[in-house]
Amino acid sequence: MKKAIYILLLFAFFQASAQRNYTKTYFKNGKLQAEGWLNHNQKVEYWFYYFENGNKKEEGHYAANKKCKWWIFYKSNKEINNKSEFKNDQLDGFSLFYQNNNIIRAEKYFMGKKIKEWNSISEFKKDNKISL
Repeated sequence: MKKAIYILLLFAFFQASAQRNYTKTYFKNGKLQAEGWLNHNQKVEYWFYYFENGNKKEEGHYAANKKCKWWIFYKSNKEINNKSEFKNDQLDGFSLFYQNNNIIRAEKYFMGKKIKEWNSISEFKKDNKISL
């Protein structure tokens, strides 16, 4: 009986993992455009997107084909433009904006709508009692 259960569990594991695959897409010029995990043809886990020049454009998490958790967005010259929190494919949480690798302002979102903006990092830290 234990052997049959073990075989069924093993079969279920391989069946589930067979649906998950790492995929890549390319621009017409042959350079990498995007790469990440698909599960049952839905984006899951961590993904990377690229500019045509090969530099990273954005990277972050997916769950069931929707952006979630923290995402990092880059300028074409490799500098970070902003880091933003997502939930169910909508901005939900903080967005931190950068210039020359320093945070210059912050915004807070709830279900895709901006609810607060800070143009001073000291005010942002004070209001949110966090250290960056």
